[in-house]
Amino acid sequence: MEDYSNNTIQQREIHTVTELNQTASDFLNEAFPPLWVAGEISNFKEYGTSGHWYFSIKDSNSVLSCTMFRMQNSSLRFKPKEGDQVIMQGKLSIYAKSGRYQLIASKMELAGFGELMRKYELLKNKLNSEGLFEKKVMGDIPEIVNRVGVITSQHGAAIKDVISTIKRRSPHMDVVISPCKVQGDGSAQSVLKSLKEIELHNEKNKYDAVIICRGGGSIEDLWCFNDEQLCRYIADYPIPVVSGVGHETDFTLTDFVSNLRAATPTAAAEIVSEGASNLNDYFLHLKDRLLRETSNLVMGAQDNLNTLRRLLRSPRQRLEEQYQKLDAVTERLIINTKLSLNAKKSRQTILETRINSLSPLLSITNRKNQIINLKKEICEKQKTTILNKQGLLKLIHEKLIALNPSEILNRGYSITFDENGNSIASAKKITHGDVITTQLADGKIKSKVTD
Repeated sequence: MEDYSNNTIQQREIHTVTELNQTASDFLNEAFPPLWVAGEISNFKEYGTSGHWYFSIKDSNSVLSCTMFRMQNSSLRFKPKEGDQVIMQGKLSIYAKSGRYQLIASKMELAGFGELMRKYELLKNKLNSEGLFEKKVMGDIPEIVNRVGVITSQHGAAIKDVISTIKRRSPHMDVVISPCKVQGDGSAQSVLKSLKEIELHNEKNKYDAVIICRGGGSIEDLWCFNDEQLCRYIADYPIPVVSGVGHETDFTLTDFVSNLRAATPTAAAEIVSEGASNLNDYFLHLKDRLLRETSNLVMGAQDNLNTLRRLLRSPRQRLEEQYQKLDAVTERLIINTKLSLNAKKSRQTILETRINSLSPLLSITNRKNQIINLKKEICEKQKTTILNKQGLLKLIHEKLIALNPSEILNRGYSITFDENGNSIASAKKITHGDVITTQLADGKIKSKVTD
């Protein structure tokens, strides 16, 4: 053990308890990012005024104090109780007032549900990144479905709903049931087996679509429809698939790899029977369309016949029409000839004007006028230049007079010289006994420095 007894007071860095706890808390926050931890709830307390939760989570060997503030716990859909197994996300810290090591929780899930949702999201992201959700599209489902395969439990309510809906909306449709297990161990393989049986049967009897369905349930009940092998098989399945698993709020991965998701098994049956249920309306529409197009063709032919009748005329009538056309052409030719002659006369006038404008006499007269104008302009510029120079010369003369030393002396100023005739600008340049000369406007004064 090290001995600190010889350390002086100046060498010690002494902290308060609050500073030490706060430093340790800051260290934990910086050293550990938000982390997930699983455990069993114990000593749960909720403060009614603030809404904050204080509790511990434990396993077989350790206990960890936890706090979850109202802002975070208000978004949870459940309130934990003693003995609940939970998964939480939070940051480690130390409560400075009591020095208690704790986890500040920001998220909480019940352990069983949370683990399944974690696996669900991981597999969903994996399949999506591989492009399996984009392989099958709704447009591959035929508008009229004549044969449909139904994969579901033979004992559930879903099969009854599907069959009754199809028979009511589309009695002609051939429904083939391929029973399978839809819950519990081996259910995913059972669904996969039924899909393979329908695919094998499809080689001889063409299927237009396949429905995979079952009633609602918990995430554990529907888990077989999140099987990776099953999803990959459906994504490459040669027959269009409609997924009708669970209720409206239930989503499984088969929904994303199928051509279309239906909210319920009944909705899936309605989707595949939609086109057939509208078949009668479709035929009536075709009948009306055929009658309308036939009527239009007859009316068009009648109009064409009437037009041909009007165009059928005697040779004399056609000859008279040709006479009229000839007269019209003749008149148009005379008018065009006159217009052409007038245009040529106008062009001749323009050319004569251009020739006259190019005459040497006109050019000489123009040049003479230009020279006269240039002469006037030069004279004006010379007069302006001389006046400007005279003004500048007068200004310089006035400045020289103002700067003449004699003029400065006449205003009452004087200049002092030393014995060598140099001007003295500062008293520091003369000493005791020096003889200086002061120049005034009307004479000089010699002086001897005494002080």
